[in-house]
Amino acid sequence: MANISIKRHWIFLASLSLLLVAALACGDDSGGGASGRSGGDQDAFRTFSGVSDNATATAEAASGAAAATAAPAATAAATAAPATGSDSVVPSGEATIAVNQVNAGVGTPRFCTAGCAEDVYVAGIMETLFRPVYGDTLGAKAEEAVLALSFDLDPDLVYLDFELRPGVQFHDGWGEFTAADVVFSFNDANRNTQPESIHGQAGDFAPLIKNFEVIDDYNVRMYYENYDSRGIRHRFSTFWQSAGITSVALYDDKGAEGMRDFIVGTGPYKNISWIQADSIKLEAVPDHYRQTANVAKITLLEVPEASSRRAMLETGQVIMAQPALADWNTLAAAGFDINLDSGHGTIRNIGMTGNWWEDNRYYDDKVLERETSDKAWVSDTNSGDDYEAARLVRIGLAHAIDRQALVDSILDGWGDGPMYFAYQPPNAHPITQSHSGDYVDPSRGGDGGAGGWAYPVDFDLAKEFITEGGFADGFDMSNVWTGPPGLTQELMTAIGGIWAVELGVNVTLNNSVYSTYRPGLVARTTSEPFVGCGDDSNTSMPYDWARGFVMSSWSDGGYGVGMEIPFAADNYAKVALMTDKDERNAANEAFSEKGIESALCIGLVHEPVGTLQNPDLVAAYEKLPQANGNLQQFVNLESLKLK
Repeated sequence: MANISIKRHWIFLASLSLLLVAALACGDDSGGGASGRSGGDQDAFRTFSGVSDNATATAEAASGAAAATAAPAATAAATAAPATGSDSVVPSGEATIAVNQVNAGVGTPRFCTAGCAEDVYVAGIMETLFRPVYGDTLGAKAEEAVLALSFDLDPDLVYLDFELRPGVQFHDGWGEFTAADVVFSFNDANRNTQPESIHGQAGDFAPLIKNFEVIDDYNVRMYYENYDSRGIRHRFSTFWQSAGITSVALYDDKGAEGMRDFIVGTGPYKNISWIQADSIKLEAVPDHYRQTANVAKITLLEVPEASSRRAMLETGQVIMAQPALADWNTLAAAGFDINLDSGHGTIRNIGMTGNWWEDNRYYDDKVLERETSDKAWVSDTNSGDDYEAARLVRIGLAHAIDRQALVDSILDGWGDGPMYFAYQPPNAHPITQSHSGDYVDPSRGGDGGAGGWAYPVDFDLAKEFITEGGFADGFDMSNVWTGPPGLTQELMTAIGGIWAVELGVNVTLNNSVYSTYRPGLVARTTSEPFVGCGDDSNTSMPYDWARGFVMSSWSDGGYGVGMEIPFAADNYAKVALMTDKDERNAANEAFSEKGIESALCIGLVHEPVGTLQNPDLVAAYEKLPQANGNLQQFVNLESLKLK
């Protein structure tokens, strides 16, 4: 365990200083503030099929360092189908699991907003076409077949064909699953094919997926709007953000409005009750085709406060939960098991929003209308004196963060250490190692992002940069969104305190729930920084995946990170089409170099994402690799066994 006492006085001073300048909005802990296999070489991605040997993969070592330093995934060429369901398992017993948030549950894809879109399949009610192999946090294996048995990629990258599993039944007698259900579920969610869709991935699907079409009952074709090399794990698996498959027969019977209350899928669990901000109650499906669940009834209970989740875990009111990271060591010493099977970790960072530099949407030249705010860290364009002044301010802020102190104190020694850019590789990655020296800005005669990536802590240097940017006396940074009380708020409280003392930067915080902050990101009106810079700021995603989507106009119409940056748009466009993994890594390295030099998504620390479970109550639980944070990653609940 890290030596915490050395830095305690520093954190206390930082927190005390910010109390004089921070006005905190009311809210509760959503666990928000942020959120595999490589897309693969083209030949490996093109086709696969396989039959499972039902072997159980071994999980990575259960340590923060192991989870945090995963190398990029190797390309896999074949998949294994999951276990076949049978009557040998008879579900029994009941369990309650604490989660930070229960989003609204809606059965109609077009109305299933952010959170709902993922919850329906993370909970095991709906299923996706594929899912990761247990223990494969590096993405070395192809995804397991779930509702799709195989896929075949058009050599010209125009379409992707899926062969579907026959004989699967929807819950509550809504018929057999066929290609029509896949077409409905994706097309009703996709803004391209359903303009009224507010599905959580409506805006993300639109630039990538033109539409789905039925070939026959058990074959379906997806046409690309723009090909994306990230492949199956990215958009068609539980690993990330996909569409849960529901019944078109239900839609035909109830209509879009009438279907809202019918959350129906093909998963190992059926929905019994779904109450937003309260609970989801699940019941095991007997003789499920894939894997019959061991536990008969599960309640996913919303418990917003991390301290309350810890208390409920300690008293046995819940069998599993995600307490605050600062509690992990204490709970582990008391005998609780830490589950890091998902391999997920988040690079906590500060997004310097308000920099709208693209005039036209990258992929179709649509004119973009954005309002540029008058902020110290914002510029009208990505060139000229105004740009350089704002860049120097951002670089100054980046130098005024004691990242190791944050790791030692707030993270209690967990994670992968200091981080400097939201989309950099883990610290053990060869690319990061090649940039292990201190960053020296080109304005000081250095190589910038092409050199070292570590911004050394230097308050005098930080003050020089901010002064050169035109703000010798500091400036106000109001309404910085951190999400409800938790790690992100603690990080920004400490950083803001130091910035106030050393730089005259007066920070006030907004800890409202994510649902109140997100609309400004979608509408492109946000101009205050937030603790986060998009979906790819986590180390569970292979480094060769295309980066820059949410940092650019590619995401226009959906979630973005408060900026639209030409070099980010260009990087995504190039890497999404690259079929060679080494080329993708090299392009993303150049993107990281530019990100370090621009200081638009200033990295802070790496936070491992895990849950704790009571070994007196839990006999086994195989959490799948996961980059999604929904329901605190309690995916694959059918594997849960009680004592």
